Amino acid sequence: MTKDYELMVILVPTLSVDEANALNDSLLALVTENGGEIVKIDPWGKRLLAYPIKKFREGYYFVDYFKVDSLSIKKLKALFNINENIIRYLFVAKN
Repeated sequence: MTKDYELMVILVPTLSVDEANALNDSLLALVTENGGEIVKIDPWGKRLLAYPIKKFREGYYFVDYFKVDSLSIKKLKALFNINENIIRYLFVAKN
């Protein structure tokens, strides 16, 4: 069943702006490879974290909106967990 999702992802601050944007694009490419459709991308840029995570005090924030089958989210989470450039991520179903 296709649902609307919001994904907030925080990337490591050691990347350049272009590298962070390219990484976010590659994450969204994983969504489209799993049958998803990108609705909107909202880059927030580099911001301070509320508390240190994995010894980082800041990170690149992106909020992405897309539609994908709910069964694909498990696959995406597994792929996101092994990516060392992702500090945190959160999928939220928007229905």
